[in-house]
Amino acid sequence: MPYALFSNAVKVSKSFSNKADVWRHAADSGLVMEIGSGEEDPPRQILDMGYTIQECGADPAEPAQLRGHDHHEMSEYDIVEMIAACQVNRPSAGASS
Repeated sequence: MPYALFSNAVKVSKSFSNKADVWRHAADSGLVMEIGSGEEDPPRQILDMGYTIQECGADPAEPAQLRGHDHHEMSEYDIVEMIAACQVNRPSAGASS
């Protein structure tokens, strides 16, 4: 079951395959504090107030550009969409007269 970081019941991170990965993400993000209850006890790590780690659904698949492929690589669909967007924004010949 995937896990993610939540703040006030709202998912604020991507899904991770285990809780340890979520803890690492939270620590890297500065959301983990260490508290000690005494000199002999090792410090405990806790999440900042309002944050929890909960089970969640898996994230949707990432686009190919985000999975490590060349970020400049475009699919035929991307190119067609870009051309269509340019044509929509182009002023018509009748508008200039």
